[in-house]
Amino acid sequence: MSVPINSIRSIFTRWMIRYSIVIVLLMIFFQVHLSAGEVQRKVLVLYNCETEQSPKKNIVFESFQTVLNYYGIMADYRDVSIRPLPDNELMSSYWGIITIFDFVDIKDLKEFLLWLNQQFEGGRKVIILGSPEISGTGNDVPVEEELLKRIFLHLGLQYRGGFTVNQNNIRYEYKDEECVEFEREYPKYPVSYLELKATHEDVKAYLSLSLADKRDSKSSVIITSPSGGFALSGFILWEDPITYKKQWYLNPFIFLEESLGLKGLPIPDPTTLNGLRVAFSHIDGDAFSGMSEVKKGEMCGEVVINEILKKFDLPVTVSVVVGDIDPGALGNKNLVKIARSMFKLPNVEPASHTYSHPFYWDPEYKQKNRYEKHHINIPKYSFDLEKEIDYSIHYISEKLSPKEKPCKIFLWSGNCEPLESHIARCDDLGVFNMNGGDTIYDDVDNSYTSVAPLYRWVNNRIQFHCGQANENILTNLWTKPIFGFKGIITTMERTGFPRRIKPVDVYYHFYCGQYKASLKALQDVYTWVLKQDFAYMFTSDYLHMAKGYLHTRIYQDTPVRYIIEDYGKCLSLR
Repeated sequence: MSVPINSIRSIFTRWMIRYSIVIVLLMIFFQVHLSAGEVQRKVLVLYNCETEQSPKKNIVFESFQTVLNYYGIMADYRDVSIRPLPDNELMSSYWGIITIFDFVDIKDLKEFLLWLNQQFEGGRKVIILGSPEISGTGNDVPVEEELLKRIFLHLGLQYRGGFTVNQNNIRYEYKDEECVEFEREYPKYPVSYLELKATHEDVKAYLSLSLADKRDSKSSVIITSPSGGFALSGFILWEDPITYKKQWYLNPFIFLEESLGLKGLPIPDPTTLNGLRVAFSHIDGDAFSGMSEVKKGEMCGEVVINEILKKFDLPVTVSVVVGDIDPGALGNKNLVKIARSMFKLPNVEPASHTYSHPFYWDPEYKQKNRYEKHHINIPKYSFDLEKEIDYSIHYISEKLSPKEKPCKIFLWSGNCEPLESHIARCDDLGVFNMNGGDTIYDDVDNSYTSVAPLYRWVNNRIQFHCGQANENILTNLWTKPIFGFKGIITTMERTGFPRRIKPVDVYYHFYCGQYKASLKALQDVYTWVLKQDFAYMFTSDYLHMAKGYLHTRIYQDTPVRYIIEDYGKCLSLR
């Protein structure tokens, strides 16, 4: 059988046209990706364990990370005493570096200063928080001093030393009204002085000091520049010595935006969907079987089901403590029946709040602080991690919840400080984990320092934080006021405006069904939330968005064009 030559040409032509288009598209795709530089979304935070700092106990995690997350920046924490320091290949994945210790406390200071200078030379932004003073009499001190001066020259400052805490001789020379005294005014007399002179015009001074007995002593102790930023200890935060409540002296939003060069960059935003603020609700399973004073003979769980879950059309993620329900532990058939009816409700998503409600997840933490109570008292039961996580999740999916609604969220109990291995169990089961980071921003805790970040790293695992605090905190552990949970509305408002920094999360326990006052407070919160123009969703929907936020990759192709990838269900950019 022969084929006409014209037909062969026609087939070949069509093939060339079709696959040429594919080849061209692939070339465009790869060309764009080769020419587009990735916008790194991480900063490396260096803390010093020698001064009792840790990944959770440091000024960045406690106060700055919330603001970093607002700008789409994620923080990795590393102990500066771990050597060798990160090499260039590892540092290439970081937008910048933040140091949060006094330099005098660093071992092998010369090595560290050499490394930090290299980071400037590699084009990374550097923020120094604390005191850069060094001391000593060794052979390396002159070298260290020169390296320190070079670091500050990178920031646009001439380092002259002269550190003093003689408050009688220190004066405020200049305050940028927009950038300092953000939540609290500085004390009448500055707490310390260090002489730093700006070397060029693109250094922006937020706060300048001078000495009363010295001419030409103007010193810029909080600055930003194209290379990063610096803020001297004592001028960043105020802390009450008794209550340990904090407030910002420094405006952290402006400081981080300018020192890290974040202005104009696209920001993934898991607090927003279709322009609306995200709102969800979740219940910790405590007191499900506790007796209520609202209606005689009913349990707190029944009151919440009948007066909240069935009456308010808001998606709610509801958990139980399995040992409280399971007839093989503290439960009974009636509790199983009530839980099943609750999980059948269309606005309810099932979650686990453990098997025995551990109060402390880290055995060493428990022993170190001499805590005797590890979990609720279930006869013949001792703490079993597989029982707490795996069993409790499977029990809810197989015994309590409809087949089409398996348990897919695990809510931490007690101090909400799981270990990496605990989070890994949830990840391996394909289950989200959440809790911890109780946010309050009201007239008592009147500061952004009380707003928790979206998440925390636990070594190589992620623990997602809740949106706002629960009623335990606002009722002072149910001492007074019993109606205190209504006050969470203020926190919800302030974390949404003027900056939408957190989603709305109506987070509470079944304890709210115990008293008329606590139930009324919960009803008032629900009523307020449902009057707002929010994007209502289940907690798992929000956690999908939060996961997408973490994985989003941003490439800058031109000064005005960005390529966004791997965003998952985080569908909003700000």
